[in-house]
Amino acid sequence: MTADNNIIPTSMENYIESIQHNRDGSIILGASGLTGRTWAGSLWFYEDPANAPDVDKCSAGVQTKAGITEVQWIDESRIAVGSDTGAIEVWQLINSRSAFRNLFYLYEHNNIVHSISINSNRTRVVSGSADCLVKIWDLSQQSSISTFKGHTSKVTCVACSPNELDVFLSCSQDGSILLWDTRKSYPARKLARVPGSSLPTCVTWKPGETHVFASGDQVGNLMLQDTRGDLNTVSLSKPHSRSIHRVAFSNKNPLWLASVSEDCTACVTELQPQLKQIYRSYSHNDFVQGVSWDTLSNRLLTCGWDRQVITHDVKLASDSDNS
Repeated sequence: MTADNNIIPTSMENYIESIQHNRDGSIILGASGLTGRTWAGSLWFYEDPANAPDVDKCSAGVQTKAGITEVQWIDESRIAVGSDTGAIEVWQLINSRSAFRNLFYLYEHNNIVHSISINSNRTRVVSGSADCLVKIWDLSQQSSISTFKGHTSKVTCVACSPNELDVFLSCSQDGSILLWDTRKSYPARKLARVPGSSLPTCVTWKPGETHVFASGDQVGNLMLQDTRGDLNTVSLSKPHSRSIHRVAFSNKNPLWLASVSEDCTACVTELQPQLKQIYRSYSHNDFVQGVSWDTLSNRLLTCGWDRQVITHDVKLASDSDNS
C-alpha cells in the first residue's frame, strides 16, 4: 500500500547517518534521533547539495517510522532505506520531486539493518543486519526472495558487485568477509584475512574491476585486495585511529578512495603501487557516518553525528600536495 506525504518535517534529527548522490548531482540524506524512548528518522532530498542540511532549503522531506541507518538511490526517483527496526523501505519522489511517496515497508530482519546495497541492474536490494542475516529483496515483487546465514555475528556492511548481478560482498563482526555468488549451490566463500588487520567494518568494490575491493576495519586500517585470493597483491594502510564506518571510491577517479571514521575525520587515499593519503579533514566534531562522491564535480560530501554535511574539494588539496 502506498502513501503520499507532502508535509516537510519542521526539524532534522541530530544524527545524519547516510548520504548519497544521484547521477544528476542531487543528494538524499537519512537522519535519526532519540525521541523519548523511541528512535525517529527522516529523509531529506536536496536538488542543490550546498543547501544541506538546512531544513528550510530542502526540496522534499518526510518523517519515517523509525531511525534510518542507510539510504541508497535505486534510480532517479526511488530510494531504498535501511531501518533500525529491521525493515527495508522504498520511497519515491513525486510531484516534480517536491514530495515523497512510500512504496512499501517490509519488516523481516529481527534487528537493525546496518547496510543495504543495490545490484547492478537496479532490480534487487541486498541487506545486512545485526540479526546475522543477509537478505535479497526483489523490487518488482516487493518481497524478500532469499535469506542467508553465513555469519555468526552482526553483518556490518554489504556491497553488490558493479559488474555481476548475482555477486556481492558482506562483512561481519565475526571477523569474516564473505564473497557471495547466488548462482552456486554453496553461495558463500570466506576470503582470507589480511595479515595485520582487525575485524572488518565496511567493504566497497573498485569501479571498473570485477575482483578488486577495498575494506576498512575496527582499528582504522584500510585494505585493497583481490577476491581471487592472492595476498601478494594486498595493500594496507592506517589512515584512521578508530573504526572506519564507510569507504567509497570516486567514479570519476577510481584511484581515489574516501573513508570516514569514528575518529571524526574524513580521508582520501590514492591508489598507487602503495596506498598514499592525499587528503584529511578535521571539520567534523563527532562520528563521521556517511560519504558520497558527486559524479559531476568529483567533490566529496560527508555527514555525521554532529548534524553537519561538509563538502571537500579533494582536487585542490591533491594539487597543493603535488606542487
